[in-house]
Amino acid sequence: MKTNLNCLECGKQLTDGISEFSIDVYGYPLCLKHQAYINGSAAAQHAIDLYFALKSKKIPVVLEYWDGRKHVDIAIPGKLYIEVNGVHHYQSIQALIDLKQSVCDLKENISTIFVPDYLLDHPAMFRLTVEELVMACRSLTSPVSSFPNMVLSVN
Repeated sequence: MKTNLNCLECGKQLTDGISEFSIDVYGYPLCLKHQAYINGSAAAQHAIDLYFALKSKKIPVVLEYWDGRKHVDIAIPGKLYIEVNGVHHYQSIQALIDLKQSVCDLKENISTIFVPDYLLDHPAMFRLTVEELVMACRSLTSPVSSFPNMVLSVN
């Protein structure tokens, strides 16, 4: 007996054929609209894989987020940017551009995490990278615990 799956992006219930095709091709259940979105995306495969891994952990990330200046590979808008860096990011000029953009983001209280793509090449390293990013994302999205008002007495 088959179980109907829902689209990882929008929650729409999928037919068996669409869910099977999506899982075979993308590794995740996606409706036709979101399959087309991924196909039309300019995101690198490493970024797409990381994006879906974070989405499957219920992290509210956006793929190819436009922040008004640049596209970010993966983002929790207003809180965190995750950039998946290939070897071209280690060339001097690109590394300096990345550094300047990170400083700009910090001025807006947005952290940037750079993930070298080689961490995503091997299943064990991929899992560990996802675990670390999930912890970072949850720390940024969980409400700050509030402490009861305390009265301090100074004698």
